[in-house]
Amino acid sequence: MTQTQAIVALIDDYFSLAYEPKSRDFNKVFHPSCLVQWLHEGQLQTLSSPDYAALIHGRPSPRSTGAPRDEEILSMENISDCLATATVRVRIGAKLFNDHFVMHKVDDCWLIGTKASFIVRTFD
Repeated sequence: MTQTQAIVALIDDYFSLAYEPKSRDFNKVFHPSCLVQWLHEGQLQTLSSPDYAALIHGRPSPRSTGAPRDEEILSMENISDCLATATVRVRIGAKLFNDHFVMHKVDDCWLIGTKASFIVRTFD
């Protein structure tokens, strides 16, 4: 598998995790030291990887609510043989996000090390 194929597979696992958290092992998508960040009312918010896992596993999944899937890789760049970035669009319930990932190859496995999110729009 090429580096690009491995990164696309990781992003596909992220999309599946976002839609149905029970479908994927969180720790095979996110590094344990991952930080998830976003702005809320102009203030930077940060969750640790364990807190983000608790958040997504503690809410009804988009799949269970019948929400449509909407996901796309908007851009991707291989920085080195162990570092890559990507920007993706994903709908989670009534919110459409643009997420920017910094991904690292750790112990021969690609993982998301940083996730920065922006809400593009909400749906009624």
